[in-house]
Amino acid sequence: MTQDQAPTVRSYRDIRGWFGRTDARLFKGILESQATSPPGDLVEIGAFLGKSAVVIGDHVRPGERFVVIDLFGDMSLLGESSNDDDNRTENQQSYPRLTRERFEANYLALHDELPVVVQAPSDRIMEHVAPASVRFVHVDASHLYDPVAEDCRSVKKMLRPGGVVAFDDWRNMKCPGVAAAIWESVATDGLIPVAVSPNKLYAVHSGADEVVESLRSITADDPGWWLLTEHQIMGHTVLGVDNVGAAARRRAAKKVERGAVPAPQPADPGFLSRVRRRVRRALG
Repeated sequence: MTQDQAPTVRSYRDIRGWFGRTDARLFKGILESQATSPPGDLVEIGAFLGKSAVVIGDHVRPGERFVVIDLFGDMSLLGESSNDDDNRTENQQSYPRLTRERFEANYLALHDELPVVVQAPSDRIMEHVAPASVRFVHVDASHLYDPVAEDCRSVKKMLRPGGVVAFDDWRNMKCPGVAAAIWESVATDGLIPVAVSPNKLYAVHSGADEVVESLRSITADDPGWWLLTEHQIMGHTVLGVDNVGAAARRRAAKKVERGAVPAPQPADPGFLSRVRRRVRRALG
């Protein structure tokens, strides 16, 4: 298989991207917990190749819309400001082979019809969703402060009471602008964190207690799989949520990095080559 050939897509795991089992299960649990609530739209801001979109798409109910917005590699859609130049550079470096066609092919491998696909910068999202209409939104577009701050403002406009937002890369040292924009929204604009995983921060603008209880129920269904911690931030409970096995692997990797234990030896000479190929495929 060449780098540009896609594997057969049988589940979200077959799609390249950075969306692990912990967040996939959290997305599924949150969306299922909303199943008896009134209809509300679903939104994804930044889709890459559709790894998380196909999971969200499993939970679209009759009368609901799923709106996905992304540049999908078309830099001509950006303007001429310095922020747009920075955004253009980031997209060209991080997603050089991203196309709308690849996203749509992956999505249609697992669903009968596409969501509402908007090929545009994320600051155009409010042209496509109504205020206070969205029950779940996933934000994983730009990693620069100004665009993420605008995404935070859009989230506040679009979320209905009790609606949930998931922000990606909330603690990634390579993109501190994401964390700065999110925590600014917490400090000044009413965003309330309810949970954090190693990769995503989950928040609301209202109904925090109810969502925290839903998250407790989600993790209580399989206590041997989940690792749960509890924190108090600005008068609200915030759950730390992880997978026991993944957490153990990260601890073991840190011990190897510190030299506390020797690195495990590959089982066969081709092991490292296969790992490198998988990493290259995951990076697109």
